[in-house]
Amino acid sequence: MDTDHAFGPVRWKQQYEVLHEYLHDLPDVVGVHPPGAQVRVTICRGHLLLPWRYATRSDLDMRDARPGRDLNRLIRDLLILFGPEPSHEEVTLPLMPLTPEEARDRSALREAVEQLTDEPRVLLVGFACNSDEGLLRVSWGEAALVGGTELKWGHVEDLPVARVR
Repeated sequence: MDTDHAFGPVRWKQQYEVLHEYLHDLPDVVGVHPPGAQVRVTICRGHLLLPWRYATRSDLDMRDARPGRDLNRLIRDLLILFGPEPSHEEVTLPLMPLTPEEARDRSALREAVEQLTDEPRVLLVGFACNSDEGLLRVSWGEAALVGGTELKWGHVEDLPVARVR
């Protein structure tokens, strides 16, 4: 494309569909359309594969990226439900009311995923791309969501990117 239009809301939804279409012929790959979500999530051998555009340049490692808008509510909810436990959590004061994020009911999402796989694990499929150079970098890895705003990384692996330009 010669514009940035596909790198806005269209890209956000398409990244889930493209990931699923690319993998759907592999054994043990299924898709789930979680209640209330606008996208289908790909599950492969018990792993929830969640696409995340973390950068628009190739020199930034996924582990160094700051989660922003592109780490959307669905990804945050799935990390809370099925991601690794953070090694450290902020202590809350007694009798403090829950934030809207903490109080949101995620039971329908949990049930939809657990119907398809036991003990699912979340893998973030991070990628860097822009409209001038296309896909620049792809990695995948496990991360714990800490405080709703920070990722603490476990294993991360860079994947090869085929250049088609």
